[in-house]
Amino acid sequence: MLRRVTAVGLVLAAAGFAVGLRAERMGYPPAEFTARRAALAKALGKGTVVLFGRTAPQAGIRFRQDNDFYYFTGNEDLNAAMVLDAGTGAATLYLPPQTAREIRALGRNWLSDPERGKPWGFEAIRPLAELPAVLARIATSAEPQLWLRLQAGDEADINRGEHATDLSRRLVNVGGTHLTEDASRAAYFRAHFPALQISDVTPFVDRMRTIKSAREIEVLRANGRISAEAIRRAILATRQNGFEYEIEAEATYWMFRNGVQGNSFPPIVGSGPNVNIWHYQTNGRQYQDGDLVVMDYGGALDYLGVDITRTWPVSGRFTPDQLKAYVCALEAQKAIIAAMTVGATRAGTRAIGEAIYKKYGFEGGSSAGHFVGMSVHDVGDGSLPFQPGMVIAVEPIIEDASKQLHVRIEDTVLITNKGPEILTSGVPKEIDEVLALVREALAKKR
Repeated sequence: MLRRVTAVGLVLAAAGFAVGLRAERMGYPPAEFTARRAALAKALGKGTVVLFGRTAPQAGIRFRQDNDFYYFTGNEDLNAAMVLDAGTGAATLYLPPQTAREIRALGRNWLSDPERGKPWGFEAIRPLAELPAVLARIATSAEPQLWLRLQAGDEADINRGEHATDLSRRLVNVGGTHLTEDASRAAYFRAHFPALQISDVTPFVDRMRTIKSAREIEVLRANGRISAEAIRRAILATRQNGFEYEIEAEATYWMFRNGVQGNSFPPIVGSGPNVNIWHYQTNGRQYQDGDLVVMDYGGALDYLGVDITRTWPVSGRFTPDQLKAYVCALEAQKAIIAAMTVGATRAGTRAIGEAIYKKYGFEGGSSAGHFVGMSVHDVGDGSLPFQPGMVIAVEPIIEDASKQLHVRIEDTVLITNKGPEILTSGVPKEIDEVLALVREALAKKR
């Protein structure tokens, strides 16, 4: 994605999008972002929100704006800031002026090309240098309430909690005590504008992001279809004495060919001993007959990811131990998903999975799933009952490292008033269907 706004309004070719046809990227209409800002302002009631975009591009990958900033602005320019008056709902965007060289290299931002920013409903688009004066006025106003993100931001593949864990690890290392950008900004505001009453906007943002809008659901459905077909094709890439990266390549080709901008997390294709490394990413081993392959993968389309895992034997036949584990995991996953109705809880679905594990003689609990959205382990309160618009990945896991056994079956599920909707159902998981795909693949490769 270029460091500018995504083209808006491209829709899938009617409801008849079919696997095998090239899909167009969807994007979001400007009204999506103005509605989000209005909802945040209403939830806060008073004060001023200040959110910041990325200050530098990520190395080696397509630029992706800060999730929270993009969620409320739709803007993908570097060094951007948004000021939202929670009392009135009015928002102003602040951007750095660009040199001719920057425009030539990166394209015009909305300050240099304000017509492109007009549909997004900002009161004004102003030079970034004016922001300190705005903060000074807020600090001396009758309502010096300032809402900042005081928790970590999140990435497509790293959530707020994981960032906090990474920070705790970094702080024990020599020289690893530098402030994060969010912490540095909070310290700056407190030092220079001590009259500001700074509060954390993150909980309000997270509650909004947990419930997906109608447009977000459209994007997730499209991504689910594309990503599921990508993994189906990856299974068909299985061959005798093949390599893990060949399987990954098949899926990646399909996703990018169909408009997905990136991965929702680094692809995991583990075989043999690698299946017991949950976040294995090397994908370089040559697999052998008797091995299992565990593939955990999903695309990120228009800032929304999906999460799918499938497990299969490279020989086209499960061993008795593998088959028992697969039957248990599949039964648990299907039962958990069936129970994901409005008002049900994760604790309830976890108990369902645990009972099935116990029936088959497996120890340990069964995953109740994790939220999926802008981050693959998305924001949200897992203790809340299921509500329409929640999107959750369900992934029961059974493993025994001593036998190089790991079975994981994962799908991304949308909670609706009519019951759970599996967004990634296009890739088989029934035993006969999975084995038929592998055997088809092996027959073609001989």
